[in-house]
Amino acid sequence: MRFGLILPNFGAIAGGDAIRRSAVLAEELSYDSVWTTDHLLMPASMPEPYGNLVESLIALAMAATVTERVELGTSIIVTPMREPVLLAKQLASIDAISGGRLILGAGVGWLEQEFAYLNANFENRGARFDEGLALSLAMWSDQGSFHGAFNSIDDALFSPLPSRGANLPIWIGGNSDHAIRRAANFADGWHPVGLTPAELADGLARLRSQSNGRAVTASLRSNIELLAAGESAKGYAAPGHVPRGTAAEVTAELRAYQDAGLEHLVLWLFHESWDELEAKIRQFATEVMPNFR
Repeated sequence: MRFGLILPNFGAIAGGDAIRRSAVLAEELSYDSVWTTDHLLMPASMPEPYGNLVESLIALAMAATVTERVELGTSIIVTPMREPVLLAKQLASIDAISGGRLILGAGVGWLEQEFAYLNANFENRGARFDEGLALSLAMWSDQGSFHGAFNSIDDALFSPLPSRGANLPIWIGGNSDHAIRRAANFADGWHPVGLTPAELADGLARLRSQSNGRAVTASLRSNIELLAAGESAKGYAAPGHVPRGTAAEVTAELRAYQDAGLEHLVLWLFHESWDELEAKIRQFATEVMPNFR
């Protein structure tokens, strides 16, 4: 199993220093990837945990400049609320400057009010998602032209291209049947969030039945709460299932995910300060990761 770390581009300690230090530490400790989270404008009634957030692609570009090996992922970026040509350019630029290390984790989004703030259409976000990816692939293939229902481009120059061109990996975020179908039909990976091992196994069975033998990476974004022996859980609100406990207990649960087919775990470690986050990044790397290598 491979391991990715969600960088602190959101939450109480979000900022350039924490992002850079986390990325460097992840590379030093042999994590395979680092990831950023995407929101742009949250309603004032929903301040946690995304009210304080360094923009996803800026944070990822920062991480690219202080690392050399780790892959750089978006977990996930909400593509249909963003202008697609600009987004294709930003993603291509990050892949180019990093030497081909980007993984595009992309999803349709869930927060209607955020779409409204950005004058983006929430109702047709699925169609815009599909067309936006098609547009990106056309630009990354150096075609220079694209015609769809929402976008029309003729004889444009798009440079630099991603280091891998249109082979830049795309992972589809989301737990829904639509997300599984998209991942099975054309993507390089499926990237759900907060599933139990049984739920992941069920989703992967449905994905494999639709993928016609295509290789699709099985990934999962999951919050993880590492606890000292006898320490009580802090009761953080988190979507879906949260593996929590001592390093040994978390390791045992991750074995179940591995048996279910998980290939790449992207984890967010509960923290309230930099010192706590640093300690948990180190603990996971030294007490959990070696059991899967």
